[in-house]
Amino acid sequence: MELLAAINEVLGTNVEPEFAPPRPGDIRESMADITLARQILGYEPQVDFLDGLRRSIEYYRSIVKA
Repeated sequence: MELLAAINEVLGTNVEPEFAPPRPGDIRESMADITLARQILGYEPQVDFLDGLRRSIEYYRSIVKA
């Protein structure tokens, strides 16, 4: 739901999710966590999530126009 809210924000839309029964092979839950990458590798993101989403959308829009 957070991803859809962020996409709606960037695109200026208000798309509502449609929920359907689960299908075989669907992933029930997924959580991204970079804690270990920070601890072990010293990784720090250079771009925050929302800015990265904006950049990705701008990129895909540019290649669709080409």
